[in-house]
This record gives sequence, structure tokens and C-alpha cells, in this order.
Amino acid sequence: MNPKIKILDQHCVNQIAAGEVIERPLSVIKELVENSLDALANKIEITVEGRGTTLIRIKDDGIGITPEDLALAIKPHATSKIDKIQDLDSLSTLGFRGEALASIASVSKLSIVSRTQDQIAATEMRLEGGQVQSFSETGSPYGTSVTVEDLFFNTPARLKFLSSDATEFGLISDMVGRLALARPDIAFSLRRPNNLVFNTPGTGDLLQAIASVVGNDIARKLIPIAYSEGNLSISGYISPPDFSRSSRHGITFIVNGRVIRSKLLNSALKSGYHTLLPANMYPTAVINLSLPPDEYDVNVHPSKLEIKFKSEKKLSQVLTGIVRKTLLSSKPLSRLTLVSEEQGPYTHNKKSDLPGPMKSNSWEQIRMQYSSKSKYNAKTDEDENPKPSEASKTDSIPEVTNVYKLRTELNADNIETTPTLINQEDDKNSFFLDLRPIGQLFNTYILTTDEKGLYIIDQHAAHERIRYEYILDIYKTTETVSQILLLPETVNLTVQEEQIVLAHFDELYNLGFILEHFGERTYFLRGVPILNNLEAPEKMFRMFIDEIINNPFPPSPEKLIEKWIFVLACRSSIKANARLSLLEMEELLMKLGNTNNPYSCPHGRPTIIEISKKELDSKFSR
Repeated sequence: MNPKIKILDQHCVNQIAAGEVIERPLSVIKELVENSLDALANKIEITVEGRGTTLIRIKDDGIGITPEDLALAIKPHATSKIDKIQDLDSLSTLGFRGEALASIASVSKLSIVSRTQDQIAATEMRLEGGQVQSFSETGSPYGTSVTVEDLFFNTPARLKFLSSDATEFGLISDMVGRLALARPDIAFSLRRPNNLVFNTPGTGDLLQAIASVVGNDIARKLIPIAYSEGNLSISGYISPPDFSRSSRHGITFIVNGRVIRSKLLNSALKSGYHTLLPANMYPTAVINLSLPPDEYDVNVHPSKLEIKFKSEKKLSQVLTGIVRKTLLSSKPLSRLTLVSEEQGPYTHNKKSDLPGPMKSNSWEQIRMQYSSKSKYNAKTDEDENPKPSEASKTDSIPEVTNVYKLRTELNADNIETTPTLINQEDDKNSFFLDLRPIGQLFNTYILTTDEKGLYIIDQHAAHERIRYEYILDIYKTTETVSQILLLPETVNLTVQEEQIVLAHFDELYNLGFILEHFGERTYFLRGVPILNNLEAPEKMFRMFIDEIINNPFPPSPEKLIEKWIFVLACRSSIKANARLSLLEMEELLMKLGNTNNPYSCPHGRPTIIEISKKELDSKFSR
């Protein structure tokens, strides 16, 4: 009887390995560039024709490969970077598996020319489909040049699934750009036939590298971040809240020089922008993390793009904290730039008239500039006056549908005794103290000035920020007790939801939820946290469950309750189309200045926008 299990031949093994490592031309470039980086190159030149299947050439000035090592380099699992399994715990190189060259050679026509500094002549090796065709001496400067032609020539099925030239090259340029940001000390250049796409100076200045890859306009807006404690250091640049985009494409994370993807770090970064950005918008960021190699594992994915951290929760909290602190100290005030139609919608001045501007400490002291690019109008569905039935449900939070109640609400004794979040002498607060209201526009926006510029304040967003921080502060400083429901609500849970409830039963109880098991994944909800006559208790409870399910770590009680406080703050805030007196505007400005973040509402929309005097003068040709 013939055996059914067979040992695959080496060529077939290489083809399978190529499928894991070499998915598309982008994979070839990433692997070869990482080899150049590990070879201590100071300059890396990348040339691509078409979508990368016709020709890819990577040339570097690294240490080179001797003839003896070159003959072994294209063998499967041949590597100079590890000797034993324990070396993975202290890995300092980008590549280590020894699969890349063998996999690339098996699906292309490959040429490698390399010379070390102590060699007189270079060595050239040519392969086709993984088979060596020639091995000879040639003339070449020291370093290594790898040329890949006719990629996937012997696997036509894979060619069919590649995208267009533009799409494939777009992926290539994006990856090369991120690799250049990971190593600003190395000069990168990306070329197409007769076209230099970009090149970086290799000076070690990250902001210069960012400007070379994504442009000066974006680089000028970024804010530097820095943190160092023990074996962990974090550095890089993040965008101000008013410079955002609808995808995570502008975010780059780098760990010890390695570009990575991480849901954990993405979540931590977005948490740092909590209430500063709308939920569906994302920042631009380039963030470097430096930590010991034994604190993470890069051997969890063939492309080595995803890594696993040992202390995920601590790292997440540190990143969120430093991003949050940096943003709040940067005074993220939006600016409305007045431009003509010929200039286009967004034009940035060379200098910023913002109060207390931040400066970068590198690259000619690039000044931080902010431009108002928000797609969100100040008037939303939540801005409309509530129906009488809705107002009656929040009696314990003054509902300011009657504008004459605003002054009373702002000066109420219970609010005046609320702990002040920002000291009156604080620089951030002094800016708002200098603002003088001059009128109201559309009964929705407050016009103010400090004689240096004109500032437009969304009265609903501003009051919503005031109410949000006030209610949150009350919750944090008051002992949590439950409000017993007159009629308990029946809650039917799925298996997953029930497991979440059982795992976090104590936390839910401490928040104020009182649950009684009724049978077969059915519970009575008998009590909820006391927060100003909460309505829809089952909806609130399920919101907490969803929040736990959708987060990589169980949220803190404050985070769980915060979502509901959003709703309470919005419903109890002054709405659009409400007329205010100058005195009421002054009170609103004073309270806004006393908040922890006066520049955006809890949903991330801006509360205040500036039009500088210089911009007004230019429009009137003064």
C-alpha cells in the first residue's frame, strides 16, 4: 500500500514559504530594505518599475556579503542574525528567519552583487526560479545591490490577483515612507523610471524625514511628544485635534526601529484624544517606542508587522497619558483662515498668532500652526430645542431651554462650590479671562475678542463641555450609591454577555448596578447608579456591557459612566437658536475657561475658532 503522506521537495517548500513571506512586490521591498538596515547601511536607494513585478532594485552602502556567505544566503533558513532559539528573546535585528532571499529567488529572476570594504572585487550571483545560474566576480562599490526581475514569472496565478500598477506602487511608496520614518538617520530614496518620488536627508531629525515623506504643510502642524521612564521611552510627533482624518492611515508606530501594526497602540493613541476628536476621526502621528527586546515578541506573524507586548496594559496607559498631557498643554485652538477662491480652501500663514504658540526644537524651529478643517457643523440634531417631554426627564439638571435660566444655572451655589479644574492664574485660563463678548451670531455663536483677534464660540459646544466636566467631577467626588427602580427591568443576555457580567460583577455592583439572577441568562435589573434621574436603565446597562466587550482591557468605572454623562451633558446644555445677554455670555466664557479642556466639546467638536487680526487686515488690503 502506497503511503499517503509524502515529504515535499525543496522547490515546493520554497514556493510555499514564498506564499507566506512574499505576498506581493511590497513584501519583496520590505524584506530587502530590512536586510540593508541590518547591514548597517547609511544610504538606501530603491528603484521600482511598474507595479514592481518588472523590476525592483535595492542598493545600499552597508557592510556587504563575502563570496562564501553569499553562496549560503539564498539557502532556506540561512541567517547571520540568530544561532539558537534563545536569541529571539534579545533580538536586535529586523530580519532573522532566513526565508526572504530563498523565497524571493524561488519566484523571480534574482541578481545579487555585493562587496565588503576589504574585498578588491565584488561578487555577483544570478538565480532563476531558485536555481543558481552564475557565480562570478564583477566591479562594484562596497555594499549590496539586489535586483529582482519578472517577479512571479513561474507562478502566474499570483500575478492575476495583484492590483493595478498605481495601487501596487501606492502600497510600496507608503511602506518605504514608513521605513524612512523609522530610521531618519538613514538617507532613503524611492525612484521610478525618470522620476524621484521622495528622498530623505538622513540627518537623524525625525521632523525632517516627515517633511520629506508627507510634505512640509503636515510637518508644520505636528506637536512633539516625549516620555522616558525606566526601560521605556516614547518620542515622536502627533497632530493637533483640528487636523484629523477619517482613517488610521496617517498613524505610524515604530518599536526599536521596526514599523509595526498594533490595535493596542491605535486604541491607546485614540484614547489620548478622548473628547478632543469625534469618534470616527483619527489623528496623524509618528510614534517611536524604545523598550528591551525581551518585552515584546516579533515572531507572531510571517511579515513581522505585528508584535505582542508583555506589559500591554501598562504600555497602553502610558501612551494614552503622554498623548493626553501633550495635547492639553498645546492649547489646541482652531483657526479659521480667510482665503480667496483662487487660493483654495486651506492656506497656512508662516507665523501663528495663537496665544502661547508651541515651537519645535528641531528643523529650523518649525512653528506649530493650526487650521480649521472640521467637517462638523456647530448645529447638529442635538442642538435643537428638546421636546417638553424630554426636558421633564432631567429636572435635577437645569434644562436651559429658557435662556433666562442660564445665568442662574451658571451661578448656582452647587456649581460655584464645584472644585475648580484649572487655577485662575493658569496661562490657559487667563486667555479666556481676556476675552470680551461683543455679540451673538445666528443666536448660536458668541463673538468675542481680546483685541488681538476675533474668536467665534459655539454656545452649545461650550456649555456642553462645562456641563460634562461638572457632572463627571460630581460623580468622581461622590460616593457611588444605587437608585432602586420602582419596577425592575428584565434583561435577557447572550452567552457572551452573561460571561462578561459574571466576570465583572463586582465592578458593576460598585458602579451602582444591582442585578438579580432570574434564570437561564435572564436577570432583573433592580438598581442603577444615581446620576440625575437616569432614564432607560436597561439601555445604560447594555451600553456598559458593550463597552467592556469592545475594549482590549476592561474599562475603568469612570470610562464606563462617562458615555452616559455625554448624554446628560448634552441634554442639559444651552441649545442653538437661544438668545443670550452679554452678561450671560461673560458667565459662559468664565466657566469655559475653568474647564480642563476648553477647546472642544465632549464629542470632539471645537468650541472656539480664531480669526486673527492679521487675516482680517489682509482681506481689507490694510
